[in-house]
Amino acid sequence: MDGVQFPVLGNSVIMATVILIHVFFAFFAVGGSVLSVAAEWWGTKRKDEDYIRLAKSVSGFLSDMMKINGVLGVAIVVLTIGLWSEFGAFLYSTQFWPFLFEGAVFLFLMIFAVIYHNTWNSVSRGLHIVYGLFTGFFALMAGFLINGIWAFMLFPGKWVETGSRWDAFFNPILWESTFHILLPTLINASLLVFLWTFWKSTKTQGAEQAYFNKMNLFTAKIGAALLFLQPVSGLSFLWKVKSATEEALSTAAAKAAPPLSNPWQQITDGMATPFLYTMITLAVLAMIGGTLYWVWGHEKGRKALAFASLAMFLAFFMGAFTRERARKPYLVWNTMYMNQQFVPGSIAAPPAPAVTADSGAPVSGEQVLKDKGCMSCHGGGAGAPALTGLSQKYDKAKLMSFIRQPEGQAAMMMPPFSGSEQELEALADHLLTK
Repeated sequence: MDGVQFPVLGNSVIMATVILIHVFFAFFAVGGSVLSVAAEWWGTKRKDEDYIRLAKSVSGFLSDMMKINGVLGVAIVVLTIGLWSEFGAFLYSTQFWPFLFEGAVFLFLMIFAVIYHNTWNSVSRGLHIVYGLFTGFFALMAGFLINGIWAFMLFPGKWVETGSRWDAFFNPILWESTFHILLPTLINASLLVFLWTFWKSTKTQGAEQAYFNKMNLFTAKIGAALLFLQPVSGLSFLWKVKSATEEALSTAAAKAAPPLSNPWQQITDGMATPFLYTMITLAVLAMIGGTLYWVWGHEKGRKALAFASLAMFLAFFMGAFTRERARKPYLVWNTMYMNQQFVPGSIAAPPAPAVTADSGAPVSGEQVLKDKGCMSCHGGGAGAPALTGLSQKYDKAKLMSFIRQPEGQAAMMMPPFSGSEQELEALADHLLTK
């Protein structure tokens, strides 16, 4: 059966979009859990029921949102199995223990989230805050574990030499990327609640309006303060990717190994660059809005902070695409190509199969194109060029030579052809007619 190929955008972008929507909700689940218990603790300390009411509202929203997030999580699993089955098997095997711990952590998160949401009036305030602290802890742990897996996909680190599952998870960019991921969970949660209370304060009157104005000020100060930490985490993460890449390239050069692909170059001068510049622009706009909030004060400046919030949410999506594009056209950087073939010589690659002799039976170039997974990259979404107009650039011999062993920059992106000469000739004939 031929693999499914989404038109126009391609499988990679479709998968990334579903993941990003899921992660956006997951971010609020993590940050919202922390925000809720923080509001409850503050309200208890000040003996102010308004903060406790906010905490209860946030926990109720989290309870409903978990259901949506569960559906999105199932969608990711289905897409992985349907679109990237070999990749999924490889990733689940390499990151077996983190996935196992993630399942256990998520189970405890759900248990404590349910307990926290349903025991507001049946246990002491102190015990209820303890339930909230456990909920926040397991939410942060879930974010940490998933981030470790994502970081491995971008920069496998020592795993490429040792094959150790420990090295696969504790990769060189783990801690910087974790800080860069977990901080936005708190920013997004506080700013999302800020927007909600802002809107509610314009739709209510009297005591209700006073309540929403008060909570709007509370969440605005948290979000506006944390907003200024985000550039620190972003620059720290980028610097770590740069230094880790330089170290890996230096090590490869010292061993006279083939040159490694360069994720830092992809970020600064490759497929990830447009997303990076868009993210930086949005982040600057968010910082300007946050600055105006502090300069103008809450009443006048909260419209500027609302603008900053929207810019921050968009910057989050662009940042995630930057990270996702930085390892393309690989699914796991320098280890597995977009067509799910392993990079020759990588630690995960099986022994190269022997090239079978030509059988003499007719071979369909169109079928070879599908069987070799060429459209995984060239079908859109991976940055590879469309397979049209090749007859204007290549003759048959030159095209076959290039497909057999890609040269230049393409060698970092495109796997050498693994089929027979008969299949290669049929493929070249087919491509030259497109």
